[in-house]
Amino acid sequence: MFKGFQEDLLSFYAEIRFNNNKTFMDAHRAEYYEKVRDPFYAFIDALAPTMLAIDDEMEIRPHKCLSRINRDIRYSRDKSPYRDHHWLAFRQAARDKDGAPFYWFEIRLESVNWGLGVWGENPALLDALRRRMEADPQTVRRALRPVLTGNYIQGGQIWKKIRVPGGLPIELASIYPARQLYFERTGIEPHWIFEADIVDRVAADFKQLAPVWQLLRGLNDIEGGEA
Repeated sequence: MFKGFQEDLLSFYAEIRFNNNKTFMDAHRAEYYEKVRDPFYAFIDALAPTMLAIDDEMEIRPHKCLSRINRDIRYSRDKSPYRDHHWLAFRQAARDKDGAPFYWFEIRLESVNWGLGVWGENPALLDALRRRMEADPQTVRRALRPVLTGNYIQGGQIWKKIRVPGGLPIELASIYPARQLYFERTGIEPHWIFEADIVDRVAADFKQLAPVWQLLRGLNDIEGGEA
């Protein structure tokens, strides 16, 4: 049963940051399982009923949801082999993660964050969202109400040359030119992760975001991004 993350999780992240090498990891792999991976797995299992209630096709297997400790360093200037942070992502099962709508939760030494958005770039989905905004702006505004009126900030790059149509509701004006799109929860206190009710906090926010998930997932499911 999940009872909150422990402070030794952050201690392990600090150790990895300053001992980011295979020798250290080989000697402390059991410690990594105990302090990091297993608590995250328990957290994912605790959230699983909420995620399946939102979407019964959600991927909830912990090993599929949690980021790996190993970094992909093939194309990176930073050749550190291991991560000093972890995130989990809930998305549709059996779908490529690139461009997919997803819920995320992340713990870093410096911060804790969670929210919902699109993984990377998905031009077809965002083009479909723009067409939906033009055709039925009020329905889109209702679906996006949780992020337009709640404790969320919009993130992601925008197309600078896209013209926002006249008459579009002002709340949608910043979303219309999105090249990437995600909504991150604000007001998070880092100490929350050490409390058992972090599960309830995140579950409540994820349920609140369900209309946004349904909108983005529906657009992503339409073949070819046509709306």
